[in-house]
This record gives sequence, structure tokens and C-alpha cells, in this order.
Amino acid sequence: MKYSFLRKLALISLFSITIAQSALAGLIRDTELETGLQTLAAPLMRAAGYAPDAISIRIIIDSSYNAFVAGERVIYIHSGLLLNAQSAEEILGVIAHEIGHLKAGHVPRRDEALRDAGTAGTLAAIAALALAAGGASSDAAVGVMVGGTDQAKRKMLRSFRYDEAVADELGLDYLDKAGISSAGLEQMMRRMAAQRALPESWQSQYYQTHPDSAQRLAVYQDHALQDGHKSASLSADDTNLMNRLVAKLRAYSEPAHSVLRQTAKTDSADAIYSQAIAQYRRGDLAAAITLMDQLSAARPADPFYHEFRGDVLLSMAKPEAAAAAYETALTFRPNSPQILVNLGRALIATNDKMRLLRAIEAISAAQKTEPKWAFIRRQLAIAYGRNGDIAAADLALAEEALLLGDDQQAVRMAKRVLADDRLKDDLRNRANDILFRFGKLAP
Repeated sequence: MKYSFLRKLALISLFSITIAQSALAGLIRDTELETGLQTLAAPLMRAAGYAPDAISIRIIIDSSYNAFVAGERVIYIHSGLLLNAQSAEEILGVIAHEIGHLKAGHVPRRDEALRDAGTAGTLAAIAALALAAGGASSDAAVGVMVGGTDQAKRKMLRSFRYDEAVADELGLDYLDKAGISSAGLEQMMRRMAAQRALPESWQSQYYQTHPDSAQRLAVYQDHALQDGHKSASLSADDTNLMNRLVAKLRAYSEPAHSVLRQTAKTDSADAIYSQAIAQYRRGDLAAAITLMDQLSAARPADPFYHEFRGDVLLSMAKPEAAAAAYETALTFRPNSPQILVNLGRALIATNDKMRLLRAIEAISAAQKTEPKWAFIRRQLAIAYGRNGDIAAADLALAEEALLLGDDQQAVRMAKRVLADDRLKDDLRNRANDILFRFGKLAP
């Protein structure tokens, strides 16, 4: 077997287990999409014993059908899954499965297992795991790939297969408790199982990274027989919300001309919203703002319409109007970090020093909600810099560097902070904390 094929399998497996940097390059942050999915998934989270906001949902622009969990209670969903799912229940079924992984503690255990696999044999071990994920059932063949009698790696492989079965059982339990039908999940797994006979290049990423689809389908079918699909259908409000989220995502991820063509013959709010996004993406800002003015007038209490109006106005070089739109959005959704940071950006763009304190206030509030979002630190640094507080700006840049993994830059900026003779105690302490983290001595 060629090394390039092994490498491909390894990358597929790593993608489903950890936060792959290549995937995060396509990560998008959108208040409406994230909070909408969390709202729909809240009954599942409660069923699993979590608070509704305990698990974050993030979206990656990637046409493949996949979802995975990584790190600190975060579910990553590919845009391809949302756009190609055949029902809202299917999407929620996948989310329930991923919550099962989090509840069972699979993420830290998988990371540990990969570390224990050893450096020299890790590639082969992960490749074997990916082969099994693609539906291979021969432990003997997998054992040859892994490397003869390496029992540790075989144990890891069996463990990962077991994890999927556990996540399935937990996910089905959460669906039952939330009163959500598992029929969508069953239909999805039937499609995945049908890919067993397809060439590997034609198989979906979800099939390749979630093992034994045929066996798992049997579990879902058995559950459906026992349940008799007694669970009620999703409410009209939930269905409409999911449809709106999918329509918005489609407007952002598919070619703008295609979106405009698909929505040309309908005047529904979702279609007009999609058209506005498509016009915005193709640079026709006048058309986009006209459509958003229409939607905002029809539904003045919709925070996301006001938020997108702000985005369009900011792109039109109208920062004062954009700031007003963001402020309106915040009256209906006061704690949204994305809206807060965009408000700060708009206020900075006005070049009005009288607005900088509000910009710093808004961006600082966003930072409290999203302490690990490096982009916010950069915007805070800009606001502090414009306000003449250079030490605070340098500290924000040092903390941004930490979040980005640039330790040397973090140390350099922390030393610049400490060079200020008029430094406030809290800034001095935070800068010293950065230096002490890397064994550096404060000047």
C-alpha cells in the first residue's frame, strides 16, 4: 500500500478525532447559525445532563458530510452535513450522537490513546483506524497494517469502534428523552451503509470517519421497531428555524448567482434574506441593503436582520449607521460576542474619539464571553491604540499571540508592556504572568 494512501487515511482519522488545523481554516463564526443550532439542540443537551449553553456548536465551511467533537465541549459540523441532510431530525440525530461522545469522555481518552500509540508507529495505527472507519471488518487485515503483534494499537482500534457504539446508544437515549424521532438518523445511516460497495473516493467523509455503518444501521432499525416512531414531529417553529438556518448557510456557501436563481420565484422572508446575502457576497451592496431594510421593517424585533444590516452598512463605509444597527440588534440579543465585536469595529471606523470608550466597552464584553477568540484581542488592541493606551494595546496583542500559539511574540509584547513606567498594576500583573509562563524574568 502506498505511503500517500496511508497518509490520506491518517488525515481522515485525525480530522474526526482532534481539531484539524486545515478544518479550522474554514471555521466561520455566525451568531444566528450557532445560537440557532444550540436552541434546537437544547433539549438534547438537557437530556444528557448539560445546561443548554454548556456545549458550543461551530460550523466549518466544507462540502463533505461530517461532524466531530474536539476539545472543550465543542461540536463541529460541516456545512455539507447541514446542506445535504434530508430532515431537521437527521441533523439533530447527528448532534445527539456527538453529544454522546462528549458525555462518555471520548475526546480526552482518544487523544491519550493516540499519544500512547508511539511516534514511529502512529501513522500506521491511525491509518488502520481510518480503514476500519471506512467499514473494514477484518481484524486480521487491520492487524497487519498496524504492525504485527502490536496489541496496544489493536486495543486502540477496538476502543474507537466501541466508542461509536456507545455514542449511538447515548444519542438514541437523548433523542427519546427529548421527544425527537430517530427516523432521520436511521435514514442517514441507511444512506451511509449503502456506500459500502462504492469506491473509496466516492464515499462520504462521514462514512469514512464513523465505522461500521451497516452494523450501526441495524441498531437504529431495532430502536425504530421498539419505538414505533412514536416521537412527535418537530414543532413548526423548530422546523422553520432549521429551514432558516440552512437557507442562510446555503446563501453563504454556494455560488451567489446560484442562490439568486434558486430564490428568484419566491418572496418568503427566508428567500429575501438569502437574496440579500447573495447580493452582499457579489458586491451589490445597494441591493443588499434595500432587501434588509425591507426585512427589518417587516420584523423590527429580529436581532439578526439588524446585525446583517450592520454588516452591509459597514461594507458600504457607513460606520455610524452600522453602529446604530448593531446597537439595535443588541437590544434584542445583548450578550452576543459577534455583534458586540462588530459594534466595536464600527465605532472605531467612525474615527470619532468620543466613541472609543463605547468601542472598548463592547469589545471587552465580547472578550468575557469568548475568552479564547484571538480576533477579539486584535480588535481590542486597535481600540486601545486609537485611544492612546499603548500599554493596554500591547497587552491585548500579547494575549492574542498566546491564543495563536506564537509564544515568542507573546513574550516580546509582554516585555513592551512592562517597559511603561506608568503601568497600572493589573496590566503589570497580567504581563508578568505571561513571562512567568515561559520562565522569563520580568525586567
